[in-house]
Amino acid sequence: MTVFLLIIILAAGLQLAAKAGLNPQKRFRDNARIATGIFFIFTGLSHFLMPDMFMKMMPPVLPAPLFLIYLSGVFEILGGIGLMLARTKKAAAIGLILLLLAVFPANIYVAVNNVQLGGFMSEGIYQWLRLPMQLVLIWWVWWTAEIQLAHRRVQTI
Repeated sequence: MTVFLLIIILAAGLQLAAKAGLNPQKRFRDNARIATGIFFIFTGLSHFLMPDMFMKMMPPVLPAPLFLIYLSGVFEILGGIGLMLARTKKAAAIGLILLLLAVFPANIYVAVNNVQLGGFMSEGIYQWLRLPMQLVLIWWVWWTAEIQLAHRRVQTI
């Protein structure tokens, strides 16, 4: 929820900058994609700055949790950069979607076990709402990258 609020505020700021002639990206979708990329870069950096918080989120069955935290941080940073670039946005979006699916079990673990992360993130309702919001975030990344599903026509005789 807070993720989308931050992304929308940043996208709106980029859109206002475009109206003022300070940003060459005129379309909201492009500005939303860039804002989302910035979000992923900062989120990825937080894996290195606050690994203890992410360590609490790791299901105990996973091996090498600190390595996985750093690895996912690297992929978030790379995905964020790639999402911001028009030439790599689709590949980056697919990578970020796969990453969001890979970390989904950690979000389930947090909600089921009421993992105390501090502040509002320790509230049960927040932890459970994060689950469907992650699916919305997957859609958002897909939408901002303008990924189209291939349609195949079947010829009949």
